[in-house]
Amino acid sequence: MATRTEQTPQTTPAFQPKRAVPVILLFFVFALIVDNSFKLVSVAIADDLGISAAAVSWQASLAGLVIGIGAVIYASLADTISIRKLLSAGIILICIGSIIGFIFQHSYLLVIIARMIQTAGLAAAETLYVIYVTKHLPKEEQKKFLGLSTSSYSLSLVIGSITGGYVSTYLSWSTLFLIPLLSLILLPFILKYLPKEQSRKSHVDFIGLLLISAIATSVMMYLTDFNWIFIVIFAAAAGLFLGYITKSKKSFIGISFFQNKRFAAVLAIAFVIYSVQLGYIFIFPFLLQKMYNLQLDTISLLLIPGYVTAILVGSLSGKIAKVLTNKQAVSIAMLIIVCSLALPGLIGGSVIVYVLSMLLFSGSFAFMYAPMLDSCIRSIPVERSGTAIGFYNLVLNVAVSIGITYTASLMDVVSFGTVLWILAAITLFALLMYGLLVGRLTEPK
Repeated sequence: MATRTEQTPQTTPAFQPKRAVPVILLFFVFALIVDNSFKLVSVAIADDLGISAAAVSWQASLAGLVIGIGAVIYASLADTISIRKLLSAGIILICIGSIIGFIFQHSYLLVIIARMIQTAGLAAAETLYVIYVTKHLPKEEQKKFLGLSTSSYSLSLVIGSITGGYVSTYLSWSTLFLIPLLSLILLPFILKYLPKEQSRKSHVDFIGLLLISAIATSVMMYLTDFNWIFIVIFAAAAGLFLGYITKSKKSFIGISFFQNKRFAAVLAIAFVIYSVQLGYIFIFPFLLQKMYNLQLDTISLLLIPGYVTAILVGSLSGKIAKVLTNKQAVSIAMLIIVCSLALPGLIGGSVIVYVLSMLLFSGSFAFMYAPMLDSCIRSIPVERSGTAIGFYNLVLNVAVSIGITYTASLMDVVSFGTVLWILAAITLFALLMYGLLVGRLTEPK
């Protein structure tokens, strides 16, 4: 990804950067609420359209992939096109996708296409908020405003779950396609408060991103269909990607990053463990509906303790970092994740047990995020850390998309309890990888 260069915005003397922050932050929260709502209602979509869990997972997994790729593209385009225009384009994409999805709600293929167009717009929110803050606000205030994005993310999980649960129960899951149209209300404020900026030439690595998309999609297709042709496509795309980043000077990430043993090792471990994260969250509503005949409005409320725990743990991450090393924190988090997934099988399944299980699960991932990211970038030079973080977050988005896909495929062939044991085994494998590949390395200072 091209490094963002400083540019002087063409603004009037009346331009006040902080006035735009609430508008972009509200768009950021709104976008996440929409995306999280659709993740929860997968079970309602499957029931209404008569499709399998593996099939319905595509509306969530492909959307996650689009958000990951879109974040990199928007970050690159922010060097070329003003944030004002990019956010406006994002809202337009959201509305186009939402209208298509609502009109053609009975065609699952068109629902998937609509979700991809919609999330191409949603992807603008988080990335451009961070870029706006770092570009226009004083350095001494940036941490405060960036911290708001973390809190907003956790808040959106709660609101998104409740919205998806209640809308799908008392109206219809397709009504969720109408809610994103409210983003049009924000458009006049974006045009009013964000500055007009001069365009500058920049570079978006579409070839690299296309190859990453081919790698991720071929894996998801194989996990859905188990057709060997997708393994061939995966091998070809992976080989082309490695060859491309080795020779191209314009690739969004260079081969030197993968020659860094710590970076490559943590990246591989993060890919494995984060594939588990949305796997359990995806199966949770299916599990409670099938086993206890609960409606989605009730299920959405049962997710709240886990999300609130994640908010609390995330807010304490700074204090925890003073007590535990990265290795200790990541190892403890993974062990608790294993315990949370094994809990229903060990002490018997009940609604309370599953709520406790999700509480431990969500809290552990919040506990692990900062030390895992720090482990990844500590050996990367400061001037290249932005690229490293961007690619790390892209890998996480790819991982959760693949995790949703293989979890949904497992749901069609084995029991819910067996799926949880498999997810626990994958987590143990990630912990073993961490111990062998990272645990023995000396922590860089």
